Amino acid sequence: MKSIVVITAGTGNHTDLSIEPGTTANDILKQLNLNGYVLSKDSGQHVFGASENVYANVDDGEKLHAASKTDVGKLSTN
Repeated sequence: MKSIVVITAGTGNHTDLSIEPGTTANDILKQLNLNGYVLSKDSGQHVFGASENVYANVDDGEKLHAASKTDVGKLSTN
């Protein structure tokens, strides 16, 4: 099990979570009730696919960022 922190864009809310092997980005977003959001590392530099295994790609204690799909789209077109 790993501990992560999810920071929600626009609100600045920090949510501490424990995740198990095989946990996907979609699992995390559902647990936080963040429909229409994507999960990323490094403030949007690496956006996880909905079914991507987050557990295998993060370190214990790592901070992840949740942003609305609309905000991510704006970032990629600038």
